[in-house]
Amino acid sequence: MTMPSPTVTPRTTLGAYALGPSPDLDDGRADAAFYDGLAELTTTDGHGIDALELPLDPEGSPRLELGWLTRHLHPSWDLMVTAVPRTMKRLSTQPAYGLASADEDARRAAVADIAVVRDLARALADASGRVRVTAIELQSAPGSTLGSRDALARSIDEILAWDVPGAELVIEHCDAPVDGQQPVKGFLTLADELAVIRDLPDTVGIGINWGRSAIEGRSAATPIEHTAAAVAAGRLRSLIFSGASDVTTPWGRPWSDAHIPAYVPGTVLDMATGSLLTADATTATLAAAAGQARYVGAKVTVRPTDTDVPTRLAVARASLDLVASSAAVLR
Repeated sequence: MTMPSPTVTPRTTLGAYALGPSPDLDDGRADAAFYDGLAELTTTDGHGIDALELPLDPEGSPRLELGWLTRHLHPSWDLMVTAVPRTMKRLSTQPAYGLASADEDARRAAVADIAVVRDLARALADASGRVRVTAIELQSAPGSTLGSRDALARSIDEILAWDVPGAELVIEHCDAPVDGQQPVKGFLTLADELAVIRDLPDTVGIGINWGRSAIEGRSAATPIEHTAAAVAAGRLRSLIFSGASDVTTPWGRPWSDAHIPAYVPGTVLDMATGSLLTADATTATLAAAAGQARYVGAKVTVRPTDTDVPTRLAVARASLDLVASSAAVLR
């Protein structure tokens, strides 16, 4: 068994794209106000946002344009680019698509999409005079029915051969198939993902999204189990807190992957009644992380979808405050 790595100082990370208004709304003014507000955001213990989870959107998104990024993103923020939005869009019409695909053409198409991130990382580094994309989040689509460990390993080997200075690879674990239940994403198991990267350089790790692990196990205990497994392998790189619910909420049906916030009574997060993510659950999962994660934060959404910018910013602040206060309990 690989020994856990020493405790690191994690980057406070926000999945801002999930929480913010559409970049097309109000000619972009609401989006600009949201990112301006994030630049001023601090958590209760005085730490600002260190990193944003940035989406690899489908083609044509303004969030892939260098001009949009330099206008909206504070120059101090590092970026963890996630391929999940484009992956899910591709899968809607190409079920075999993905880095783990047994269909070679579909696998190569997924690698080509990650090359878009590579090129964006280089352009941002040139424009900023420093590395901005410090991590690339990958997903093990399309899962075991149409994919394999071997295919995922080939894709990662190809990506590692690229010159993307400063960017580590993080395989974001999404819910895997479980007998007797309908998966949301149904990608490879955490055991498969850990097996693929076992002998790879330390620059390749695993990301745990609390809600997606809870969805897989239909339990608030599963994120803790998944976090502990990644730590035991010495590969935990990110721990992002999205909620999940076993009841119908304004975010959708039970066990939907809708990034419901944590439920914290007496705060703006009391909107998330029904969320299984609580202060106790956050603390327990952080304890299991054993100080190994390099990116720790939140990725949440709001309801109704037309919620104003000040409320969105309040939800961001409260979500990061919860993570910070939970971490403080463990110190």
